[in-house]
Amino acid sequence: MPKAKQAPAVPVEINYSKRLPDSEYAVMAAIWAGTPPVNTAYLMDAVGRERGWKAPTLISFLVRLEERGYISSTKQGKERFYMPVAEEVKYMQSVTADFVEQYHGGSFVRLMDTLFKDKSLSESDIDDLLEWLKSKY
Repeated sequence: MPKAKQAPAVPVEINYSKRLPDSEYAVMAAIWAGTPPVNTAYLMDAVGRERGWKAPTLISFLVRLEERGYISSTKQGKERFYMPVAEEVKYMQSVTADFVEQYHGGSFVRLMDTLFKDKSLSESDIDDLLEWLKSKY
């Protein structure tokens, strides 16, 4: 009986507004930090051992990330290699904007006030912040 052909994978639209669970984010951060493509051994060294994961645990996170469209993978021999599809900057912008909206009513000033309510900023920090604001607006 001839082997059935698989339909080509349909690209998944990445939902950047949905925050990844912490463990999946740790894997994704390691993939972004690496030089793609990265393999399972690299990811175990980068994040798995530190968290006490066994290889099947890491692989289950990789499968979920691939299902969500954050990564793609290819198999070369017995080894699988992973490439980021999701853009780190887009993800960080989206989840940060959601955080500021949810917890600070979308106000950058309220966020800064919360972060520095009981801490004093140095003159240098204030100068850097003012320079940053002037360069953006």
